[in-house]
Formats: sequence, structure tokens, C-alpha cells
Amino acid sequence: MKCKYLSVICFLFLTAGGLQAQKDFSLPECIAYSLNNHRSVELYRNNVQIAKEQSMQALSIYLPQVNGLASAVDNLKLATIIIPAGVLSPKQMAVQFGQKYNNNLVLDATQTVYDQAKIYGIKAAKPYMKLAHVQNSQNQETLIYNTAQAYFQVLVYQELENKLRKNISTYESLLKISELQLAKGVVLQTDIRRITVALNAARYQLTETITQQNLSVNLLKNAMGFPLDSVLQVNSIINLSSYTAMPEKSMFNRDSLNEFGMSKANAELQRINYQAKKASFIPSINTSARWGNQAYNQSFSKSFDTWYDYSYIGLSINVPIFSGLRRKSQVSESKLNYLNAEINMDLTARNLQMRFENANKELLTSYDNLQNTRNNFELAESIYSSTQLAYQKGTASLTDFLSDDNAVKNAQTNYVNSLYALMISRLNYEKSKGTLFSFYQQLKQ
Repeated sequence: MKCKYLSVICFLFLTAGGLQAQKDFSLPECIAYSLNNHRSVELYRNNVQIAKEQSMQALSIYLPQVNGLASAVDNLKLATIIIPAGVLSPKQMAVQFGQKYNNNLVLDATQTVYDQAKIYGIKAAKPYMKLAHVQNSQNQETLIYNTAQAYFQVLVYQELENKLRKNISTYESLLKISELQLAKGVVLQTDIRRITVALNAARYQLTETITQQNLSVNLLKNAMGFPLDSVLQVNSIINLSSYTAMPEKSMFNRDSLNEFGMSKANAELQRINYQAKKASFIPSINTSARWGNQAYNQSFSKSFDTWYDYSYIGLSINVPIFSGLRRKSQVSESKLNYLNAEINMDLTARNLQMRFENANKELLTSYDNLQNTRNNFELAESIYSSTQLAYQKGTASLTDFLSDDNAVKNAQTNYVNSLYALMISRLNYEKSKGTLFSFYQQLKQ
């Protein structure tokens, strides 16, 4: 009995989990899932953390450097020094200095007083950090764009599927009526065959549409970082006006675009690198200090008994004189890289402005096309309904019915295509303004 209750509880738990997994995802929910679960999110967050660590490393070079050393040496054979004749003795002397065992404790400390190249290295941390954050922001925009694009494609196939199912239902009803009319001798067998051909064609289109819809769902899963082996239900009950409404007209602002931000940060990095290379000709000043303890003895057991300490402090100035023209070449190279970065920044700004202008025109064209195809589709449906009713009453020919039916299908295809085109145009427009994240926030409301 106890096992039975446990089985029931497990079943209810799994059923609840299954219901949770079958939850319909709206577009904002799909985007939210992408921003939280796609593997690239962790990748770019790590890059931001890497930039922070590198910034700390650049700063640490200018902070005091302290190192400790402990060593124990067994001089297996001491080095022999030759003292020439006449210095200490009339004859040449071979002397060995030192003890067999030598122990040392050393504490070294150095401090950079002035090094202009290192100072520029510290300054480079700010634009490098900016670059990492902009790349992270651009990745979020890419996730929003890819997820929305895939989601819209799924919606279009759902819309097409619904309309095809409606067409099939109409054909099936019409076929039943025509078969009854055939039995009464009202219609010909050829009419039945024509309707059957149209019905089979619609069924084939439905099968193909469902296949494409499944592929689109997989593309959406991949864009979201959703497990491909899990079920993803897309919410088909939507308000299309929220996706196809014309946004307010705005001016181009390159500073709001991540692409320009990356180009600008890269140019700043190249400028600082150029200054750092020039600073390699400037002398650097360092201070140093050492405290040490030494112990010697011929016997290992006594080599730790008596210690002799020593210490010193010092100031050093390093003056670059000649490096085989290496530094001069590095300065020239870094200058050219900086000039190229400035040129690329200008080219990026021009390309982004052109993209904005094209996206704006594309959006206006797509919006007008949608209005036209929607009106044409509604008109074709109205004519088709009248012809269908007339055909059922026997006042219209099958040729007229199939002709209007074909016109409805074409108008329907044009409408669905223009609907998808407008959705993508809206995405491209928001992307060209750098407002994809704001667009996502509006959809959540």
C-alpha cells in the first residue's frame, strides 16, 4: 500500500513537471530565456571579469613588489681562485673560499617610482573594460534579434497552418456537398476530381508547412539556448498589432550603437598603445631594498647555528639608449594602428548611418505592403465567399470557384509574407537605432 501511494505521488509530480514543460512561451518570455540561459551570456560575462582582472594586473605593476627566498646549498666542490704571484705571496696561490654548506634567507622589495609606459598601461584598463561591456551588450542584442527573428518565423508558419486548415475544412465540406450533387446528377465527375485535387494540394501544403514550422521551432530553440530534445510550445494567441505597429520616428544617434562603441573603444586603446610605445624612450626610476640572513659551516648539522644578516636600499634609473631600432619601429607600427583605428571608426559610423536610413525606408515600405496585402486578402476572401455560396446554389461554375480560390491562396501567401517582412523590418529598424533592448522591454508591458 505504501508503494502504491508513493507511485501516485511520483506520477502527480511528473505530471506537474510535464505541464510546466508544456507552458506556452510568448516572445518576451523567449527573449528572457535567451538572456538568462544561452551559453554565450556566460562567455561574455567571463570576458568582462577577465577585463577586470587584467585591469588589476596593470595596476599591480606600479605597486610594491615583495619577494621572499629561502635556500640551502651544498657546495659539493668549491670553486678554486688563482691569486697571481706577488700579491700575497712570491708564488702563485690556488685558494678556495667559502664553506661547504651555505643557507640564505632573503626578502626583496622593489617599487616603481616613475615609468610612463606603465602609467599608460594603467590608463588602457578603462577603454578595455568599456570594450568588454559593449561586447556583452552587443551579445544581448544579438540574442534578442535572433530569438525574435526565429519566433516571428514560427508565428508566420502557425498563421499559414491555421489558414490551410481552414481551406481544407472548406474543401472537405464542399466535396461532401458535391458528392451528393453528383448522386443527383447536378455536377459532373470531373468537378469532383478537381475539388479532390485542390484538397490533396492543400493537405500537401499543410504537411510541408508543419515540417517547416518544426524546423523553425528548432531554430528558435537554438537561438534561445533551449534544449533541442525538449518540447517548446510557442504562444499562438498574440496581438499582432504590438509587433507590426509603426514606431515613432527618431533621429540617428551613433553613440547609442554597440558597433560604434566597440570601434571607439578600440581606437582609444590604439591611441594609448601608441603613447605607451613613445614613452619607452623615457627613463624610468625604481627603488629597491633587500634584507638577508646567511649561515655557513663545513658541517650540515651546524650550518643553521650562526646567522649573519645584511641589508641595503638603492635607487636605479634606467635610461634607454639604443635597441637596434626596435623601439622606433614599434612606435611607427603603433601609430599606423592608431590611424587605422580612427579610419575604421569613421567608416563604421558611415555604415551605421546608411544602415539606419535603409532600415527606415524598408520599414515604411513593409508597412505599406502589409496594408495593401491585407486589404487585397480581405477583398479576395469576400469574393471567394460569394463565389463559394453561389457555387453551392448552382449559380456559379466550378471554374469560377477554383479561380477565386486560387486568388485567395495567392493573396493569403502575399499577406503572410508581407507580415513576416514587416516583423523583420521592425527588428532591423530597432537594431539600426540600437534600441532592441528597449523594444524588448516594451513587449513585456
